[in-house]
This record gives sequence, structure tokens and C-alpha cells, in this order.
Amino acid sequence: MTVEEHLLFYSRIKGVSPQDEQEMVNQVLKEVHLTSERNVLISALPLGMRRRLSIGISLVSNPRVVFLDEPTTGLDPETRRQLWNILQECKNEGGRAIILTTHSMEEADVLCNRIGIVNNGVMTCVGSQNRLKTLYGGGYHLTINCKMSGNDQVDKKRFQTVSDFITHILPSAIKLRMFNG
Repeated sequence: MTVEEHLLFYSRIKGVSPQDEQEMVNQVLKEVHLTSERNVLISALPLGMRRRLSIGISLVSNPRVVFLDEPTTGLDPETRRQLWNILQECKNEGGRAIILTTHSMEEADVLCNRIGIVNNGVMTCVGSQNRLKTLYGGGYHLTINCKMSGNDQVDKKRFQTVSDFITHILPSAIKLRMFNG
């Protein structure tokens, strides 16, 4: 099936009236930036366009609330950013509430007005990005990987040089953990 045929199929399933379905499909194609791919077979689409089509399917029938489960997982950074822009437009221009699950705090920061954090199946906190960063943010974390010496230990001389450099430019830096020595 083509992109357009998929959207027509789902518009019928979701109860869009036959006289309105083509207009609905055109609107969704425009929202998810797939107008030029309307006649392309799904099997010929790259992953990023398939994700846009999945989001388009969720937008058919113009729901007030849209649920998305990890919408950008597995996408390259450029495609992820394009999809984030599309979701922002859908949220802002469409007057929709979008509820999404993600493991990416960057994605939540870009797309969400409020963030809820679930731990072991329990909602542990809800708030704006700024509020959660104020409450739980611990500053910045820097991870350093050093070349291993022949006996699978960190080359201590190289590590000390890097550690001294970090202390020089960030005197208040605190070493939290060290693995392999």
C-alpha cells in the first residue's frame, strides 16, 4: 500500500466520513511533511518517513489527545530533530495534547511542557523541565575513558594528567566514581 492508501484505510477505521476522508488525508500528509511521498509504497520509505507516517496515522480523525510511545527511538540525530519539529507543529498548531513515553530526557525537554518520571511502575514526580532540573539536577557529568595498559588497568599516568587538567579548568569538579582503578 502507498502512504495515501494507508491514511485512507485508517481514516475509514476511525470513522471519518467518506466525503471528508480525502481532505483529512491531505491535511495529515501536510502536517507530517509527506505530501510528496503520497504515492510511494511503504516498503520503499526510509525509517524516518515510516515514523512520520505512524504519527500521521495517529493524527487521522483529528484527535484531541495523541499517545506516542518512543516516537524517535532508533532514528539518526537529523531525522530525530525533523520529527521533533513536526511534533511541535502538531502540538502547537493542532491544539492537541500529546502524551509520549521516552527514555530520552533530551526528547522530553524539547517536546514536553510537563514531564512525569516513572520508576518501577510508579509515578515519582511531575513538573516542568525547570522545576525538575532545580529539584533533581546535579549539574554536569563528564565521563572520561582512558586507554588501558597491557594488564587491563587504566594507565594511571595518563589518567592523572587528564584529572589534573579537569581540576585546573574546573576547580569545583568532584570525582564521583572510578572504574578499573
